[in-house]
Amino acid sequence: MVIRYELNFDLRGKLKMARQTSKKLDARERERLARTRVDQVRQERDSKIEATLAEFFTAGDERDTLIAQLALVENTIRHTVQSLFDLGENAGRVADLLDLDPKEVKRLRGLTTPRTIAEPVPSP
Repeated sequence: MVIRYELNFDLRGKLKMARQTSKKLDARERERLARTRVDQVRQERDSKIEATLAEFFTAGDERDTLIAQLALVENTIRHTVQSLFDLGENAGRVADLLDLDPKEVKRLRGLTTPRTIAEPVPSP
């Protein structure tokens, strides 16, 4: 980098070289500060994005676990409903005994055996 010094005098006869050099240095310093602020804002935004993604993936994992647990619970319910039918109860009586809507009894009776927790849950 070559710095050119020019000897310029203002109307009062004072040297203007120091003022011009100072302005260039001030401009460079302002540019550095501006870039630092932009970089800091970017870093803060990236940190917030990373935290949000971690929260999303954690919630997704918890959701998958709950879906698997729900499938197991519904399987137990299906077995108990089927046991009542095996004991000779009809759909209306089972619905009354379990305080369920007959449509729900039919749905529970039609459930298949759930997937194990290790198997992936298909997306809708």
